[in-house]
Amino acid sequence: MVKMMRISYYSLGCKVNLYECEAIIQQFVKNGFELVNFHEIADVVLINTCSITEVSDAKSRKIIRQATRISPYAIVAVMGCYAQLNPEEIKKIPGVDLLIGTQYRHQVYDMVMELLKNRHFMMKIDEISHLKIYEELKVLRYTNKTRGFVKIEDGCDNFCSYCTIPYARGRVRSRQPHDVIDEIRTLSDEGMKEIVLTGINTGCYGRDLDHYSFVQLLNDLIEQVPSLGRLRISSIELTEITDELLDLIKRYPNHFCMHLHIPLQGGIDSTLERMNRKYRIIDFEERLKNIRTLFPMINITTDIMIGFNGESDEDFLETCNNIFRLGFGEMHVFPYSRRPLTKAYHFPDIISEVVKKDRVKQMLAINQMMGLAYRMQFKGKIVSLLVEKNDNGILFGHTSNYIEVEVKGNLSPNTEVDVVLTDPGYPISKGVIHEF
Repeated sequence: MVKMMRISYYSLGCKVNLYECEAIIQQFVKNGFELVNFHEIADVVLINTCSITEVSDAKSRKIIRQATRISPYAIVAVMGCYAQLNPEEIKKIPGVDLLIGTQYRHQVYDMVMELLKNRHFMMKIDEISHLKIYEELKVLRYTNKTRGFVKIEDGCDNFCSYCTIPYARGRVRSRQPHDVIDEIRTLSDEGMKEIVLTGINTGCYGRDLDHYSFVQLLNDLIEQVPSLGRLRISSIELTEITDELLDLIKRYPNHFCMHLHIPLQGGIDSTLERMNRKYRIIDFEERLKNIRTLFPMINITTDIMIGFNGESDEDFLETCNNIFRLGFGEMHVFPYSRRPLTKAYHFPDIISEVVKKDRVKQMLAINQMMGLAYRMQFKGKIVSLLVEKNDNGILFGHTSNYIEVEVKGNLSPNTEVDVVLTDPGYPISKGVIHEF
């Protein structure tokens, strides 16, 4: 009997990276490979790296070294943002066979098969700023998952002063609408009840297409995919939340999750200006009021960066006050990390790591208070839960407004059930199945 080749993978960073790994792995599985856990010995290991912070770089290197120890005879293929920006650093790590950046991913299967026949080091990384065409990858199904991530866009044109993404991913490139619709139709027909639309800058989808927009894509999905469940927008910039988008969500409330993740990043106007963000605090506040007027129970979550160059004690205190006033349901809090290539790398007034660590701790305490306050609105109320996991009779899942809930029951994943929230704790709330 011929032994089946085994493949494993590890995806660092964002959901876009995870989607790309899923799409590439499916090419291998379709051609007879067995997918195994990363910690098992494999013949091929795929690693999708991240470079959003110094910690991401270090973790990428750690995972690569770990892969070569777990599977010392495997073909180790490394790709992603860290590979695109720092290929020479990865080349120094013994055991890496294939190195690509954030393009040529559709060729990974063919390149790995070549290396299995004739093993040698292969690197294929080119400058990406000139790219104008979206690189098509497709996920046909997710195994044992109820929430499917679908990538609709790559690249970013914002050039925030702290961010390497435009250098790692290139400019905005939108996926063709028919490819997005076909993939979501396939996943929905397979029974997937939640689709998460994701991209590097999701809301700018269509900017490079002729007379087609993000809102048009959403409308076409609703009209052309009869089996469509609920749509979740993974992240969207404040400037991309148009009245047209809000009107569409209001018209089709059953198709949209009552949750918007809107990155704030800086907590005061002077910081936002240094970050090269395209709005000020008053813009954020007015838009949130507008959204909450239309959708009173919506969960608005955000990202906040702490310790950006020049952030004084007074600036941080004002940031905390502004955050309280905006009242998010949850925040992703992270310390600023200086990144080469960016404009902010050369900014003066660097904040010490000790100060950043203390401020992050304070902001996390604020996050917990706000998260609990948001969830307490739903105590004793009935919410619809999409079950994602059954752990020996304890069900876990998320509501439409992205509250994670655990409840006792004996239901299968991908089942929708009404529950009463009895203990709206943070980060996980508890409930009981609603008996009619």
